Amino acid sequence: MLSKIYEQYFKCGVACEKINGPFTNHEIGNPDKEALIVKEFNSMTFANELKPAYNMGFASELATSDNLPFCINPNAKAMLDFAKKNSIQVRGHVLVWHSQCPKEIFCKDYQAITFPTDPKLLKEKPFLKYFEKLNPVCYVDRDTMLRRLKSYCFHVMEYMYQNGYADILYAWDVVNEAIELEDQHPLGLRKSYWLETIGEDFIYWAFRYTKDAILWARQKYAHLYHISPDDDTQLGAITPALFYNDYNEWHPQKRQAILHILWKETPEHGSVIGEGLIDGIGMQGHLSDNHSVTEYMDAMREYAKAVNQIHVTELDVKCTCGNVNASYYQAVFYKELFEAMIQAKKEGVNLTSVTLWGLTDDNSWIKDANPLLFSKDLSPKKAYDALVFAAIGGDLGQPLPITYDLSDRSYHFEPDAQGAMFDCKKHGFKMKGFGEMRLQNQNVHTGTYALAQDLRFDHWSCILMDVTDFIGQTIEIGAYIKTDAKKAFLFADLEENAPIVCTVETKKGQWNHLHTIYKVPQGLRSLYLGFRVQDEGETCFGLWLDDISIHLIGMEESFEETSHIASSRGMGHLPVLTVTSEQAHTPKGHSLLVTRQEKDATVKFNLQPYLGRMVDVRLWVKTKDTELAMGIDGTTPKEVLRRKREGNGEDWFLVSGTFDLTNCTNSAQIYLETNGNGDIYIDDMMVTIHA
Repeated sequence: MLSKIYEQYFKCGVACEKINGPFTNHEIGNPDKEALIVKEFNSMTFANELKPAYNMGFASELATSDNLPFCINPNAKAMLDFAKKNSIQVRGHVLVWHSQCPKEIFCKDYQAITFPTDPKLLKEKPFLKYFEKLNPVCYVDRDTMLRRLKSYCFHVMEYMYQNGYADILYAWDVVNEAIELEDQHPLGLRKSYWLETIGEDFIYWAFRYTKDAILWARQKYAHLYHISPDDDTQLGAITPALFYNDYNEWHPQKRQAILHILWKETPEHGSVIGEGLIDGIGMQGHLSDNHSVTEYMDAMREYAKAVNQIHVTELDVKCTCGNVNASYYQAVFYKELFEAMIQAKKEGVNLTSVTLWGLTDDNSWIKDANPLLFSKDLSPKKAYDALVFAAIGGDLGQPLPITYDLSDRSYHFEPDAQGAMFDCKKHGFKMKGFGEMRLQNQNVHTGTYALAQDLRFDHWSCILMDVTDFIGQTIEIGAYIKTDAKKAFLFADLEENAPIVCTVETKKGQWNHLHTIYKVPQGLRSLYLGFRVQDEGETCFGLWLDDISIHLIGMEESFEETSHIASSRGMGHLPVLTVTSEQAHTPKGHSLLVTRQEKDATVKFNLQPYLGRMVDVRLWVKTKDTELAMGIDGTTPKEVLRRKREGNGEDWFLVSGTFDLTNCTNSAQIYLETNGNGDIYIDDMMVTIHA
């Protein structure tokens, strides 16, 4: 069990939900899932049941203008009882959040006045009523909102202490996701109703009131836990740690904004950290298997300098690879991450809890990405093995060999010959963010159908297209885009950043042609390109796509990236490979320097995507050795060409040839060697499919 394996390091937790109504795939209420939770975990988080939307009793008869009751959701109580019965500790999630929070609590007499949606659109899509924004005319004043916040915090804590749950609630997320840099507030704060009604210090008051409520409730109800109200050591057993929790918390700019707001003082009060109101930072950890473990851990170490504890609160790892190795690469990432967390713990980072955001892939909030440790049938995945191996040792093995499809693509979104509609998932199209992606026949460039994302709720919401097969390749991309926005973008959906590949100025009401040539970076396990438009203010414009094409140009290797296709080759003697700017075929560029001491220390190039094909290869070489040979590597290397060096060794010379990789089975490597042991510079390599 994971909780036992990691007991010397940190709690192992899981997010779960109570079965209710149509939601039959939830965990609590399913005996098999409950048994798995009890077996593997010693901490749990309620994914939804303790959020404000389900517990704020603004409609209760106890509610007044200044008093906001806590009316516990029956599902939350059932989950608390399950945890108590099975001696599982609980992270309380969450007291203050902009989302899943009733609009009414910010309003006079709890009556919401919203900016109305267009009646015609509302009739077509009634759910848009939920997304209507509050009209500020109905806001209560700051003092009233502070009294409501204080009362809610006190009611929550009183309920938990009075009803015997204080000894299992070991932490609370007091404030969740209050930083959003894209909202461009001077302090990085999210433009929420909390900010608009209370002001920039609502985070401080949330922590102040929660801390005060706990100190009051633990003393009042200490006797229920057979604890002396005057013994601080004993009271510690019923005193939860208080956390600020956020996503993308590893981004340097967001990390800076989080720490700044927690240290910020005002003339009225000190800071959250300075007054000791906070115990820890919750790093949600919604990651992908191509994320930088180093970057994530660097952020953890920075937070650990400011607060007493770190929790990883909502960990999941999206599978970005679209082939048979998806679960393998996910497991590799999980293993590297948990090894890094164990090492950080040993170094003094007070990481005390790690929570997986869900039990099984089928009930994940991002279930299409299969981000968790267990499959739908409750069987453990490779990712589970990864956590075990990270703690006690073990090897995940090697990825399976795969075949890349480098054929040209044309997507017209038309039904197939049998009349079946275009399968977006099968062809690698998916939506990012909240909204709706659909095939439609009202707005088309050619034919009868086009792909639309005409309903978008977030500026980052977009349509993604899988180009994983073309990693390391240079491709030509064309597409037709229609939008009311002034610009449209094609970007690379990388975890650390989202570099723009192409921008097109768009004309309203017209189809606009996007065209670009793009080198897909080396070293990735997968990549999606995203089609996105430039929104204005809170307006999220629609997007229509048609007639997308991808044409392979070839593999360009100019050694300008951090990873490349070259590796050392030798029998006992190996060269040193260095990317250098001292010599380059292209001015102001880089080349690969192969430093050798023995003749058999050579270099090889990975052409795995071209396995089973005939390819043309050309590259520029500089060496003082007089003869050069290239061939296909393997158990029995096959020489393909041998060339005399041109010039006196001071000049670059071109080497080219055709290589038959059709008989290669598991790997496709070509080698380069010379008749001496001189250093070799290599640059501007190009691989294309032989005509």
